[in-house]
Amino acid sequence: MPRRSTFRTWEDYYIPGSKVLRNKFTAPGKPHGETDATKLGAMEEATARMRAAELNRRPVVGAFDYPHMKAIHRHLFQDVYDWAGEERVAPIGSFMTKDGHSYYPAGPTLTEAAEAQYRQLADKDLLRGLEQPDFVRELAESWGELNVIHSFREGNTRTQFVFFSQLAEQAGYRIDWSRFAVGSPLREQFVEARFHSQDTGSNARLEEVLGRAIVPLPRPASPGTARPAGPSASRAVRGAARPGPLAGGRASGRDGGYGR
Repeated sequence: MPRRSTFRTWEDYYIPGSKVLRNKFTAPGKPHGETDATKLGAMEEATARMRAAELNRRPVVGAFDYPHMKAIHRHLFQDVYDWAGEERVAPIGSFMTKDGHSYYPAGPTLTEAAEAQYRQLADKDLLRGLEQPDFVRELAESWGELNVIHSFREGNTRTQFVFFSQLAEQAGYRIDWSRFAVGSPLREQFVEARFHSQDTGSNARLEEVLGRAIVPLPRPASPGTARPAGPSASRAVRGAARPGPLAGGRASGRDGGYGR
């Protein structure tokens, strides 16, 4: 029987009296985990990188549906948060906002929207058999919509990186994450494109940015020939776990508590 979440409101995520997320790094005098947001961020980064390396060796197997996305999130953040792999529970009844950008409210609206997006991916045969321009367009559409839904309290971006890297590889493409190195113009454009998607409902900018980093994989010589594997999907999370605009959010709530 699945474990019932003890997180039911937005405040349940925080260490009492603070805006630092409850975490598993407990110690004498710290029953709810590390209380320093900077230290928590560093520990979260280190453990996420370690778990990403595991995904490099043994990727999470799934059907590219909601349980698959949740399983990736659970693996990456299992050492940090009790709610790893669980859909966020707040805010209820209104869109989540951060820096003027909106995400879905928690509850049935979020769940139904997420499930609808994964059904669309399945209906499109997981984007297999598409020419590169069509693949990029469909990838941007799915990524943009799932980002607005923002299923998790923290770690959405890093989880999306792994999920969509795996999706791309099974469809015959890879995402060249070296193009999104810290300080690169394309990295900043990626962040801006995702916010543009949230604000306007258009994923055209995201499509343009992703199109500059999509590389086709070599085709098999025959139907029975295995396709060479592309760079690991966890490479994305190793880059995303570094401090910076793709880091996926903050471990504290100083900015209103809504991570990217």
